[in-house]
Amino acid sequence: MRSRKSLVGSLVAATVLSAGMGVTAAAPAQAAGKARPVPSCVKTSTYNQASVYTVQVRNTCKGAMKVKVQMKYGTDHPCTRIAKGKTVHFNSKGIKVYKATVRC
Repeated sequence: MRSRKSLVGSLVAATVLSAGMGVTAAAPAQAAGKARPVPSCVKTSTYNQASVYTVQVRNTCKGAMKVKVQMKYGTDHPCTRIAKGKTVHFNSKGIKVYKATVRC
């Protein structure tokens, strides 16, 4: 038990030292490029039901759109092509909550 406490203490000390020395973690590739917002012809609605959280994206634009639904507290949905006049539903379970709809 003693060695476990000293290991945790060493890890905490190393983290504090590296933060103080200006060492930073590499940012994810997605964070490097700024997400492009979708045009106003792409409509997003959310529905929170007891068993599933649904994000509905409707394309009312003149042509097809490639969109990605970003979520808080979990992984984002993959890039999806939505044809003109079509609607796509993205379902999530757990604690995921809608963050944004962006172009991809």
